[in-house]
Amino acid sequence: MTIFPTFFRTFACKADKCRHTCCQKWVINIDPESAGKYRNTKGPLGEELRAWMSTDEADNPCFKLNEKGYCHFLNEQGLCRLVLEKGPKFLCQICRDHPRFYVYSCDEHLDRENTLAGTGLACEETVELLMAEDGEIVFETDDGSSPIYFDDLTSTHFMKLPKELQSFHPDFKKEYIDRLLKRLEETNPIDTEWTESLHFIKDHKEELVKKAEGLMKEISPIFLTNLYRYIIYRQMCEFEMHDPEDIAFYSGESVTFILLEYARTHDLIRAVTRWSEQIEYDNENVYILLDSIWTHLRCEGS
Repeated sequence: MTIFPTFFRTFACKADKCRHTCCQKWVINIDPESAGKYRNTKGPLGEELRAWMSTDEADNPCFKLNEKGYCHFLNEQGLCRLVLEKGPKFLCQICRDHPRFYVYSCDEHLDRENTLAGTGLACEETVELLMAEDGEIVFETDDGSSPIYFDDLTSTHFMKLPKELQSFHPDFKKEYIDRLLKRLEETNPIDTEWTESLHFIKDHKEELVKKAEGLMKEISPIFLTNLYRYIIYRQMCEFEMHDPEDIAFYSGESVTFILLEYARTHDLIRAVTRWSEQIEYDNENVYILLDSIWTHLRCEGS
């Protein structure tokens, strides 16, 4: 059974209407079927494909990025030339799926594995869809089951979260912010811009905390709780390996950092997508944070 938020069925990429592009910075892996297709494509496009194909550290096929860190096939309008010239089916698997994700988690009540699906928060459209929700985020299944609410979803996947951990509660105390920023400094930076922005927040944290507290009055509390819950949902596949309360703590810190980044940039959507690029799309960074939180909560005290 596949579980997904209700907006998942109608999700569509904004393409050239998006201020950001997914076709940069990350290695774009090419599945074997697509790699074979690209190697046998005839004409100028085939020559270009082969010229820009390479292999990653594990010797898997991938696309090289250009000197600006973008995919060579992204045009000036922010559209993919492979789609324009050959159609969406010509894309490799990762480009067809992104920003959709599919992970596995066990439903202990029914003793079965579920696929948890959604779209990543590095995508502007995902954030906008969450902002458009006028109530709590609801999930559904591909078999047409009744709507699934967050409380029911977490309770069937190994642990029912305490009521106080089911919603976002901001914490801007100095000790909390200091620990949060220290943890983020331990993650692997996606680029120099991330490192510079983190240093700026650290150097101006008191000022930004005051701004964030003021800006919170302009943000729907429904959105903040839905964002918090969606970050937990993305990591529900970790419930067997990590305590769900640690994952809730991770989500709370993440939303708090997003608010600080929003105070810095005054761009809430970009604050969310930027956090996601750095943390959510790098499993190693997620594990660095979860391990640090585990140590803190159990060895240092909360």
